Order: sequence, then C-alpha cells, then structure tokens
Amino acid sequence: MTDTTTSANDRSAPGLACFKEERPMNMALEQQRAANQERKQRLGLAAPVAPVVITRPTALAPKESDIHIGTTDKGESVGLDLGRLIDGRLLIQGNSGAGKSMLLRRLFEQAFGRVQQLLIDPDGEFASLAEHFDVAVLTPSDIRRIGGRAFALHLREHRYSAVLDLSDATAEDRLDIVADLASGLIEAPEQHWNPLLVLVDEAQTLAPHYDTGDVSADTRKRSTSALADLMGRGRKRGVAGVIATQRLAETSKAVAAKATNIVIGRTIFDRDLERAGALLGFTHGHSRALRTLADGEFLCIGPAIAGPRRIRFRAGPVKSRHKGAIPKIVAPPSITAAAAAALLQNLPGPAAVPSGMNQHSPGTRSRGWDPREDLIIAQGYADKLQIREIAHRLEIAGFKRRSSSGISSRARDLGFVSVRAAAAWSDEEDQIIVDAYAREVRIIDICGLLAEAGYERGRVAIQMRAIAIGITRDRVNYWTEPEEKIAMAGLEAGKPHREILQDLRNAGFDRGPTSIFKLAKKNNLSRVPDSWTAEDIGTLKLRYEAKVSVKEISAELGKSEAGIRTKASLLGLKQRIAWTGAERKILTDACAAGELLTVAAARIGRPYPNVAQEAVRLRLSFRKTGKTATHPWEDAMNSPAPILSGRQAILQPPPGPNAAEKQ
Repeated sequence: MTDTTTSANDRSAPGLACFKEERPMNMALEQQRAANQERKQRLGLAAPVAPVVITRPTALAPKESDIHIGTTDKGESVGLDLGRLIDGRLLIQGNSGAGKSMLLRRLFEQAFGRVQQLLIDPDGEFASLAEHFDVAVLTPSDIRRIGGRAFALHLREHRYSAVLDLSDATAEDRLDIVADLASGLIEAPEQHWNPLLVLVDEAQTLAPHYDTGDVSADTRKRSTSALADLMGRGRKRGVAGVIATQRLAETSKAVAAKATNIVIGRTIFDRDLERAGALLGFTHGHSRALRTLADGEFLCIGPAIAGPRRIRFRAGPVKSRHKGAIPKIVAPPSITAAAAAALLQNLPGPAAVPSGMNQHSPGTRSRGWDPREDLIIAQGYADKLQIREIAHRLEIAGFKRRSSSGISSRARDLGFVSVRAAAAWSDEEDQIIVDAYAREVRIIDICGLLAEAGYERGRVAIQMRAIAIGITRDRVNYWTEPEEKIAMAGLEAGKPHREILQDLRNAGFDRGPTSIFKLAKKNNLSRVPDSWTAEDIGTLKLRYEAKVSVKEISAELGKSEAGIRTKASLLGLKQRIAWTGAERKILTDACAAGELLTVAAARIGRPYPNVAQEAVRLRLSFRKTGKTATHPWEDAMNSPAPILSGRQAILQPPPGPNAAEKQ
C-alpha cells in the first residue's frame, strides 16, 4: 500500500498534491547532497560512498486476512484488515452521489463468508444483495414480532448475516428498532461475543446531531445513545461499527468520534468539509480540495487501511445490483394539457377508511397499532388484566411502550371495557365518594381516600361513578332543557354569543362564553357571517351618516349588531349619537341596583367603552356596588368630569361624601 504521485488531473485541483504523497525527504536537497559528495571525491577530500538511490514508498501486498476494497491510480490494491477494523471501527463520509453506499456494498460483498455481518438499511437499497449472496433480508414487521433485543440475541447466537430493510418504517419506528437492536447486540452474553460487522447506512438519520422534528426527543436520544454505545463498547464484544453518512456535520459526534479508520469521499458543504478535513489532518485550505474528488474516489487514513499515511483510491466494482442508481433520462410521452386534465378528472376520490383501522392525523408523530398489539390488548381484557399489566405484555412482545391512556383509547375503539370500569362499585365506595363530594374534596384526594379503604380507582372512574349516582350538580353544570332551547334558538338565528348570554340572563340562567361555544361545536352550528354586498355597504354608510341607531340598522340589514359595528369600524365609519335621559336613567339605576357594567351596556344597547365613559362622566362607580344615586347626570352635564378609558372607569373609586365641599 502506498501513496500515489501527482497526476495531471491533480494539477488542476490546487491542494490535492499535498496529500497525494508524503515523500521521505526533499528530492532537491538530496540531489544537492549527492553532488557535493561527488565533488569531494574528485578532490580527494572524502572517501567514496555508495550512491544515494531516491525511492518512493511502494504499495504493501495485502495480507490474506485483508479484504480488497479498491485500487490506487497506479493499480495497487488497497486492503482492509478485518482484525484491525473490529478493533478500531470505520467511518465513511460522502455527500449524495459520492459513492459511499457503493463502497459499503463492496465491503459487505468482500467480507461475506469471512465474518458475520448485519447491514442496517434505512432506504431499502441493499435488499438486492440477496440476489447473489445467501443473506437474510428482514423487515420492520419481522423485528416487531419478536422485538429488537430478541432479534439481536438470536443473531449473535446463530451467527448468520442479515440485511435489515427499514424503508417501510416511519422515522419514529426506525429509531426505536435501531435503539433496541444496538442495545441487544451489546447486552448479549459473553459466550456469543464473536466478530460481527454492523454496517449502518445513512447514519445521519439514525443518530442525528440535533432535533430533526420528525421524531420525539426521547426516541432520538435513545437511538443516538445506543449507537454511540455500540461504537464505544463494541470492540471487546467483537462488534465493529461501520458508519456511512452523507452529512458528517449532521451526524452525532458521540457516534462518529469513536471511529479510528476514516474514509472520505466527495464533500461539498463547508461544515462537513471542516470536520472531514480535521479527521484527515488537513488545514482548512487543503480541505476544500475534497470537493474535487470524483464519484467513487476516496481518501482514507487509519490502522486498518493505510496506517498513519493518507491513501487515495477508487472503490472496486460490486456484483449485486445497486438500487440507488440515478434513473436514465427518458423523454416523457406526448400528451396534451386537455387530455391530462381529462385523465385527472377520471381519478376516483380517496377511499373511506373503515372505522377501527389505524388512522393518523397528517403531520403528527402518532404510531399506528399493529394487529398483533390488538390481539394482546384483547387477550388482556379477556383475562381482566389491569392496563399496566397489558402494557407490560406489549413490551415483552417487543413493541414500544404504550401509555395507559393510549391502550385504554385503543381498547375502547375495539369495543372493550376496562376491568376496573366493569367491576361493580360497592356501597362503601359510593358512600366515600358522596361524602367527599359534599365536602368538595378534590378528585385526586378521593383516589387516596379509596386507596386507604382498600379500593383502587382512577380519577376518570370516580368522575363517571359520581355522574352515575347523580352527585355532580355542584361540579358539572349540565344544560337544562329550557336554557338549551334558548341558546339553540339564538345560535340558529345567528346571534352573537354575548346576545345569547344576555337572553339566558334575562330568563334567569347563568352561563359563560365557553359553554355557548361548546354547545355550538357539539351541534355543528357554523357561525360564519354572511358576506356583505355592495348594496349592504352603501346602505350602512347612508344610515351612519343619518345617525340611525345600530339596532335599527341591524334590523334593516338582517345582520347582528356586532357585525354592523365591526363592518363600520373597518370602513372607518363613526357614529356619535347623543345620550338620552332614558339611557342615563337606565345606567344610574343599574349602578344603584349593584348590576355589572356589562349588563347595563347590553340593556342600553351601546358599546361597552362608550357606556364606561358615560359612567365616569356621571361619577358612577360599578366597582363598589350598592351605591344609591338620585340621577346626578344633570349636575354632571354642567360640570363634566375628565373622560377616562373603560378600564379606568371600572377602577375609578366613587367620590367621597365631602367631595363637593372640597371642590
């Protein structure tokens, strides 16, 4: 094995010559020394010495244990020492199209039959290896059936080579499988510590350096930690990690830093160049030359390949079919735009998904339910197991841990009832719940009271039981038939929520805006306003100029008062209508009766800020209710108070009893 000399192609790429060859000494200096020695001999000043022969390092013949991975541009074979590879691991870096997957395929083919191998394939490119080699190709469903750790133990025990095709798995499931598998390989008993190559393609997706957003943080950390553990602790257990990545900067440093054998292909991006060049011992300027490497051309360094020297080589050919090759350029068939549109119209709509099948919301990280999981849940409910025991059964079967709420929801979809929900309630439990509700004890504390009495019930079960025995009136305000009729009439008429609330108050019911919103949502009542026509807008402008009240405009146009005010505000229309004596009397009486300012504003029919300003002018305080007044608005009109905002109006204290004397 040797370094190669600078070729013509290298001269066009400044910086490549610096790592083409590491000469033992400067040739010009050696020639000068030889000339000086020859001159001394002619003059008789020095004894004759043997002539100096300038040589370059030649390639070392690969050992029998080495596998052939490529050749230099001088045709010298580049070998990979399997023993040193297991001792030092291997990192392959190359941007998309640089040939790293081909090199990984070459390594697998050359090492097949000499050492056990496991190739983790996220993109499904290496299943074609089975066309030429007797290798098992496994899918995510195969692993889920027995579990990642169980598969790892089986693999180490029986020592067969396999390709794990993860192309059909979601991003979350891929990392889950890899985490369990890597942990199982390390945790195998000592009697199974035989040499094993674990080749990982696209490592930046399985051990990302940062949160990619498509998997949960816990899953990402678990997968990265398991691969880092495999790269670090695998040496004495006979496990050698071979990590291939197209973005070194996006691959976890904890994983990549464990490799002592480095192979770098064409690298384009600056962050990748910086890290790749540092691994090869380059300065920043020399690292830029990595952009000029051809497809399938690599620089390597490490004890298993070249020792302390850098070698430039081209990967050898492969036997199996490479599925990641770029498709050939083929002209599309001729078709007119009208014909394409007609074909599109003939496509059927999306088929309805039967109820009970796995369904996901787009953009979520939720995982589907495997049919085998459904069987375990069904058996658990048939055996009257608790939720946590069913979750334990799922973990033993190799599935990822499910939450209790997730299992309960899935069981409800399948038509099962929890053993605790199905269990009969005793009279003692009912009495504890009744007494606790009477004392307004929190639900979580009621769970504790039941536990002290020897019963195990959940919060949801207690709430459902309280509803069943009819003691939730003080906790859940259910809709009565009269008030629901009033609210539904307002919603169907398109009234704003505040007008519906006022109708309910007038009928003696007390509700909040949230209850109206939930009722509308429950009955699928849309509150999308009617569109405004040009005629409606013209009428609105004329009525505002004529100072017609909002109530009259609302009745004329058939729109809500809130809609009239909103549209007028958007059009820049303002309406200043003088307060009448009757309106001021309503406001004063409301203050004397201790009513809220919002109630008075709704009764008068004016906007809340306008009513609040008028209350300040009249020196009325709705903060301290119960104050009597004898229509002070006549005096206030003669000596107006400063106008404050609506919030200041509410917080403004009433004048003291001697305020008039002080003035």
